[in-house]
Amino acid sequence: MPSVAVAPTIFVVDDDPLILAFLQTALAPQGYSVELFETGERMLGKVQSAPPALFVLDVRLPTTDGIELVRTLRSIAACAEIPILMLTGEGRLDRIVMAMQAGANGYLMKPFAPEQLNAKIRDLLAG
Repeated sequence: MPSVAVAPTIFVVDDDPLILAFLQTALAPQGYSVELFETGERMLGKVQSAPPALFVLDVRLPTTDGIELVRTLRSIAACAEIPILMLTGEGRLDRIVMAMQAGANGYLMKPFAPEQLNAKIRDLLAG
């Protein structure tokens, strides 16, 4: 019996419902299982029991800063090697450097095209 491929799960954290809807629309047709969270705390509540294949995190979040969220994820054994893509409308070089030093694997500036997002995600999942 042939094996059935399981869709990679992507956890997306962004406090903007319009961005979450856009990301769902951009990623689901590519074959990803997408789980949306408006806060890092909600995502962290699920990550230990079912870690995803990839995280997509906004830098600016209402309670936990996205860069701090990267540090937290990297401290969780089950998440230490999972790729993290940061999304932001903030282009300050120091914030980009901070995110990468915290353990992010990629950084994408808003606004971006769905094709650009999907290409970056494919690269990160390919390792």
